[in-house]
Amino acid sequence: MYSSQALRLVCRYHIKLTHFLSSETKNPRVAVAIASHRSIPSPLPSPSPQETQKMDLYKVGMRVEVVGHSEGFWNSYYGAKVLRVDRTKLRVRYEELVDEDYGEYTVEDVDLKHIRPHPPKSFDINYRLTVGDDVEVRDQDGWWRGEVVFDDLDDELMVYFSYMAGDDEEEFGTFPYDDVRIHQEVKQVGKGFEWSHVKVAGPK
Repeated sequence: MYSSQALRLVCRYHIKLTHFLSSETKNPRVAVAIASHRSIPSPLPSPSPQETQKMDLYKVGMRVEVVGHSEGFWNSYYGAKVLRVDRTKLRVRYEELVDEDYGEYTVEDVDLKHIRPHPPKSFDINYRLTVGDDVEVRDQDGWWRGEVVFDDLDDELMVYFSYMAGDDEEEFGTFPYDDVRIHQEVKQVGKGFEWSHVKVAGPK
C-alpha cells in the first residue's frame, strides 16, 4: 500500500505533466514529436497468395540464384544459398561474392521477385551450343546472359552482349565452351518449378 504522502506526490506529478502536455502541444515541433511517439507503427504488408505459394517452395539451405537487379548487374545471375525465409524476402549467402571489408561471403536480404532456383546443369547433355543460342557465360563470379555469334573456335565460343551490366556499348567476348550454358526460363507449376530453354538455334 502507498502512503498518503506518496499518493499526493503522484497526483501532483500527474497534474503537472498533463498541464505541460496541454501547453507544449501548441508548439508544432513538440506536437509532432508527441504524435510520432504515440503513433502505432503500421503493420508490414502481407504477401499475396501467389507470393506465399512461391515462398513455400524455397527452403533454408536451398541453392538459388540472385537475378541482377541493380546498375552494374543487369542480366546477371549469382549463385547463393538460402539462410532464412521471411515474408517476401530471402536472406542468402552468395557462393562466390566476397565482402571485401570482412573477407567473408556476402550476405544479403533479397526480394522474392529477384530470386530463381538454381537451374539444372543442362536441358540436354547431348546438345552442343551453336550460333544463335541464348546463353549465359560464367564471368566475374556470376553468369551473364548473351548470344552465341561464332562457334568455330575449337573449344571456345564468341558471345555477343547487347548490354553488359547496364552499359549501352555493345560487347563481344570469347569464352571456353565449359564456361557457357544455355539460358533457361523458369516458372512455377503447382508445388514445383518447370524449366524451358529459349531461342535455341538447333543441333549442330
